[in-house]
Amino acid sequence: MRRLTIAAALLAMLAGCAAVDGLVQNTRGHITMVEGLRQYDAGNHEAAAKSLSAALKLGMWESDQAIAYKHLAFMHCAAGRERECREDFRKALVAVPTLRLEPEEVGHPVWGPIFLSLSSGSAFSIGLKQYEAGEYTESAKNLQGALTLGLPDKQRADAHKHLAFIHCSSNRERQCRDEFRKALAVDPALELEPAEAGHPVWGPIFQSLKPAR
Repeated sequence: MRRLTIAAALLAMLAGCAAVDGLVQNTRGHITMVEGLRQYDAGNHEAAAKSLSAALKLGMWESDQAIAYKHLAFMHCAAGRERECREDFRKALVAVPTLRLEPEEVGHPVWGPIFLSLSSGSAFSIGLKQYEAGEYTESAKNLQGALTLGLPDKQRADAHKHLAFIHCSSNRERQCRDEFRKALAVDPALELEPAEAGHPVWGPIFQSLKPAR
């Protein structure tokens, strides 16, 4: 009995140490982030980017992560790196899905529209347009981003369906099946359009999953 008590105490101490370590890392990350924000406000974007990236590697609370990624996005946008700007905005929204820009930030002519386009509905619509244009990599990013932010059931099923198409087209059959399963879990009555159902790759895969509903 005494051994069990000692073991339990040791486990509690280890858990406490892990919690303290996490707090220390998050605090170090926060301090580094604050320094990065100071550099950003001073117009020293190169140093700011290094500090914010270092803060993220150290580990931070989700709210701090969102702030760091948001400012990294601002700097990418200001430098004309739209793809990287979008990526960091997506990461900020994954950390804090309810993230909103300040009025003076959202009114910026470059990054304001980009941030707004990443709301779930806009990201979903953009993802579908990119899919139709054959821009599958960017389409997948926007569709996944829309799912992360939250979509109504019908759009969720449609997003998973198109992600399945993209995976199938790239010979990623396991991922294709997984996305079809997710689509059918959201909408068990889901059917492919005639042109979609006749596709030689994903048509049979989708049909093979229907009995499992």
